[in-house]
Amino acid sequence: MLTLSAAAALLAMGNAHAQAPQALKAPAPVSAAEAPAPRYTASKLEFAFNYMDGDRDGKVSRAEAAGFRGVARHFDEADADSDHFLSRAEFDAAMNHAKAE
Repeated sequence: MLTLSAAAALLAMGNAHAQAPQALKAPAPVSAAEAPAPRYTASKLEFAFNYMDGDRDGKVSRAEAAGFRGVARHFDEADADSDHFLSRAEFDAAMNHAKAE
């Protein structure tokens, strides 16, 4: 009986040793293919941009953005080239939380 208890204790110790924590590995870098998908589709962005672009000049002014609380609040952040207008690329980048090109 003592032998069975000793064998069980050895097995338990062996299992505990086998389950010891491994060294932590740094996460693998995220590739472009694994990057999160854009929040909005191109067609939804086009619709929203065209809706805001009241004078149809291909850019959104601060005055045009004023009626859209989220766009107006983040206008300066989205205006990457500081020309006081949002281009379609700036608008798309801001809506999808990316850098404008």
